[in-house]
Formats: sequence, C-alpha cells, structure tokens
Amino acid sequence: MTSPTTDYPGVAALVHKHLGKIPFTASKHSTDAVIHIDAGHFLELVTGMHDRRELAFDYLRNVTGIDLGEEGLRCVYHFYSFKHGHAIQVDVQTPPDNPHIPTLTGIYAAADWHEREAAEMLGLVFDGHPNLKNLLLDEDVRIHPLLKAHPLQKMELEQGIEDTSAGFKF
Repeated sequence: MTSPTTDYPGVAALVHKHLGKIPFTASKHSTDAVIHIDAGHFLELVTGMHDRRELAFDYLRNVTGIDLGEEGLRCVYHFYSFKHGHAIQVDVQTPPDNPHIPTLTGIYAAADWHEREAAEMLGLVFDGHPNLKNLLLDEDVRIHPLLKAHPLQKMELEQGIEDTSAGFKF
C-alpha cells in the first residue's frame, strides 16, 4: 500500500521514513500533506507520530467527522508539532456498515470532546473512549443530526439557507 518516500508530499515523507512499516497512502491538500489510513492501523500510526522524537506531533488541533453517503463515514484529524513546526492531516475512512475508529483519548486529552461530538452528530464509534455521552443533545436522544440519511435533513435544507424571507442574503 505504501510507496517510496519520494512519492509522499512534504511531511508525509518524513512520517513514511520513520513509520514506513505502517500501510498508508498520502496526498497533498491545499495546506497540509494528508495521510489516508485504515482504522485498523490508525492507532499505531498516531502513536508513532506522537512518540517518535523526529516527528513529535504533540498537539491534536481538530477532529471532524464527514458523512460520505454510501461510501461511509470519514474522520479527519489535524496534528501539529510545536517542536518541529510541522503539521499533517490524517483521514480515516470507515465502511458504511462499520463506523469504528480507535479512540485517541489515551494519547491526546483533547480527543475527548472532539470524538464525543463526532459520535453524537454522525454516529462514529470511537472504540475505547472512556465517556461517549452526548455533548449537545439531551442524553436520551439517539439521532445523528448531521447524517445525510437523517429523516429531517431534506426539510432542514429547505428551511435553511434558501429561505430569504428572514431578510438574510446568503
């Protein structure tokens, strides 16, 4: 799955140099190199990115969940190294019938609320998370409002930005 280091953009080549036994692919985004990895190798990759002094990704900037419809769910992580001043994005794709990703709460405390929000809004499951209770919705609410398959999604779109009667120009 991996190819020679020279095929990787920017800091992804450095990650491949030090963690080359972990299978991933890489591409270039407008701001960062992007690593694409299966959920089964995700925790090993992130642990190495955090622990290897040559990489030292000590800061988890953000976690975002994305609904890709029939393709499944994706979770996008943004990491930064204060020591080296480099950044990288890691994308984890899950199949439609198995939206499981290992939690990063044991490595980054900031993963706690980010993962809780993605679980609540999209239905991603972060295996090993110590407390996946809702952040924004009532605790007994079991819907995932940001899923494209959410039953109110079409109605919300029809009532949303297309509605100019409130005087807002979108």
